[in-house]
Amino acid sequence: MHQDPGPLLILAGKLLAAGPPSLSVLIARLQDSEAYGDFISLIREFLPEWEREILHEPVPARQMAVFASHFEDRYFPLDSNIMDGWETEYSDLTRQIPVIPRGFSYDDFSELSSSGRAGIELMTYLLENPYRDDDDRVALSEACKEHVPVEILQRVPQGGFPLQGLHRLLHKTKYEALALWGDEITMDTGNFFLDLDSETLYTGYAENINWSREDVKNLTTEWQQADRIDEGIYNLCEWLEQDPPVRFEELLDFLLERTTNGEEKSGKTAIVCGNGPG
Repeated sequence: MHQDPGPLLILAGKLLAAGPPSLSVLIARLQDSEAYGDFISLIREFLPEWEREILHEPVPARQMAVFASHFEDRYFPLDSNIMDGWETEYSDLTRQIPVIPRGFSYDDFSELSSSGRAGIELMTYLLENPYRDDDDRVALSEACKEHVPVEILQRVPQGGFPLQGLHRLLHKTKYEALALWGDEITMDTGNFFLDLDSETLYTGYAENINWSREDVKNLTTEWQQADRIDEGIYNLCEWLEQDPPVRFEELLDFLLERTTNGEEKSGKTAIVCGNGPG
């Protein structure tokens, strides 16, 4: 007569099928059983169908790396230290969501003049420096001379076009991404990832990024939005790079016309030009 296996036999069968855990995993589980339990909960909450593959890995670092790989496919990328297997303790993953900050810090801005991308350098030169650093602007002007004649650069308003009001000037035009670039270099996009830099993240902000279904859903949406913003910016960048002198002047003429018309209608004095790089 056939008898259904009891719960202990079912459990034993599952353990035998999965294979014994490695010594590294056993040690990690003993050292921090709570973090290990949290890791199992994360798998079952967000990647239940990959549980066996993830736990089949012989060491915690590899288990978390495989988790991160599948998580990125469904949600958004996690910190590269997790993805590359550098983190060895489960708590490195479980204590908070290890997000990737995409914000543009002051150091990032200072390095733009040596970025090697003509489009980025030219887009940035059109805009005012949010840090009011004359040295950065001089370095940027020197970089732009490699792409556009000086006489064209000299037509850019002194200090660049103000960031305030840029969206109004460029709304629903093919140059609208320039305003998004202005938002990005000031970390004022309204997007979680683009407004978060490494310094902010590693000074305690990460403690507020907790694992929850709602937070993961929201962060997935934010990451997708960040990608769309960056896609628009780099499309404009590539457009400029196809013919820097001609297209930069086209964009500059558009901005000058829009700004001048706007100033005249409001009764204000037009912006001052002619103080670009000599």
